[in-house]
Amino acid sequence: MSVLAKVCGVMTPRDARIVDGTGADFMGVILSAGFGRSVEPGRAGEVYSASGARRAGVFVDAAPGEVARIAGELRLDVVQLSGGEPPWQVAEIAAAGPWRIWKTIHARSGLSIAGAAARYAEVADGILIDAWDPSMPGGTGRTFAWAGTGGEVRGAIGSATFIAAGGMTPDNAGAAIAALSPDVLDVSSGVESSPGSKDPARTTAFVEAVRTAGVGIPS
Repeated sequence: MSVLAKVCGVMTPRDARIVDGTGADFMGVILSAGFGRSVEPGRAGEVYSASGARRAGVFVDAAPGEVARIAGELRLDVVQLSGGEPPWQVAEIAAAGPWRIWKTIHARSGLSIAGAAARYAEVADGILIDAWDPSMPGGTGRTFAWAGTGGEVRGAIGSATFIAAGGMTPDNAGAAIAALSPDVLDVSSGVESSPGSKDPARTTAFVEAVRTAGVGIPS
């Protein structure tokens, strides 16, 4: 199967144009306030418009009505929920519009990733596994233990989309794909020259690494 590439934490039209130039499949913008790469929804339209990649919007514990309103205004393809949203809330947001829902599970000590993923498998279109940080929902540069995780997630979510994030870089993208067999590989800080600023060469190298590694891996 082929693996798709997502570049997240995009903050400016300049960086969106970088993403567009790489041919990445998805571009993510943090639409909840209070995080290092947050973008005000009123400014996000300009960012999205600078790229032809599918639009992913990241929300953290936002009210379902607010998520639906913003997702509709910005014509999001994917609503990514990266907080502690319970399954009923995920289902409510999914039913509110045509977007796909990706629910983030943060891999942390003592958590059954398979069990956590299974809770959302019937209400989310995709499950995103990311590293855990107590103060940030993503973009930390941290990785999680890959060994065995891909099989656990696949067994728990069936045909839902499996997205892997957390410490991804152009240098480890191939190894991550080989270990996890995800449908989508997601990067944020790993292609930056400074926090919140995407580096053109690194972003291009990441997408190329995903394309190369994702050809011919078992589905």
